[in-house]
Amino acid sequence: MGSVLVPGREQGGAAEVGGSTAPPRVLRRRVSLLLSATAMLSPWMVLGLGALHRVAAELLGFGLLLVLSQVSLLVAGLGLLANGVVVVRREGPRVATVIAPLAGLGLLVLSMAIRDVVEPGSGTPAWLSVTAGMIVVLGAFLVAQLLAFTGYALAYSRLPRPTGSDVIVVLGCGLDGEQVTPLLATRLDRAVQVYRAETAAGATPIVVASGGRGPGETVAEADAMAAYLVAEGVPEKRIIRERRSRNTEENLRCTDAELRGRGLRARAGRMVVVTSDFHVLRAVILSRRLGLGARVVGGRTARYFVLTGFLREFVALLALKPRTNITVALLLIAPAVVGYFTLLIR
Repeated sequence: MGSVLVPGREQGGAAEVGGSTAPPRVLRRRVSLLLSATAMLSPWMVLGLGALHRVAAELLGFGLLLVLSQVSLLVAGLGLLANGVVVVRREGPRVATVIAPLAGLGLLVLSMAIRDVVEPGSGTPAWLSVTAGMIVVLGAFLVAQLLAFTGYALAYSRLPRPTGSDVIVVLGCGLDGEQVTPLLATRLDRAVQVYRAETAAGATPIVVASGGRGPGETVAEADAMAAYLVAEGVPEKRIIRERRSRNTEENLRCTDAELRGRGLRARAGRMVVVTSDFHVLRAVILSRRLGLGARVVGGRTARYFVLTGFLREFVALLALKPRTNITVALLLIAPAVVGYFTLLIR
């Protein structure tokens, strides 16, 4: 296998997705900012219109903020709750599989908060109105960011990828006992497609099955993944099993260490990471942080797991920069808190 890989200097530049350079981060931030600003400024636009024309403001506020948002949030919330049941039944109860129902409950709470902001009751305490306002502002911001993230992830995962790879890394995502789950199977199927395309082009890449043994699993993910790959026609001698990792960052770190320990390293820009389409962005970010310079491709996610997958990744991306996100949250709710204490002083 040593003839397949050659020594190369790691690249610390921006990782590529699907073989194409990722869109500038400045552009991504501007689009996210535009969506967030639109979502958060809508209530203030209605209030401003009210100062000019009360009837128009009431119609707009009732139609936009109450009827449309209520119907959308109720349908989405109930849909997420139902989807959560399906995901838990098919993938098993794990932290990742309960995110959808929790998000569904959150949307239902947001729906009630919007109703309280638009049509507050005469006996509603001031603190409750302020709390509802904070929930609406934060909820609008998070929903806008989720939409932006989903659009980016789908676009990234669909970009074309040229052939010419030394290493194909498949990221694990949990087993059902010792069996590959439907979600993991889509990643492995995508890896097989990439491997066949490489061999058809004359390359002989190594495939790294990356994943340790998690709770409730009877074997390491890497072993189950390797067995699946062999059954699909990937030669056993071309497969490396990385059995220590427990999450995405460890997948990449341990894979790099495994290759180094064997005296192997992919040439610059010739490592491909295969994951699910919803997981592409985080894999790109972590690959760039670790200086691997890997390209990332995503397999299509089964329909039943799409909602849960994108929600899980959105939460994981927020967790990558906790200080920044906490600061943004405090800045968003600060005006409501100040207004509330101003009323108390008066």
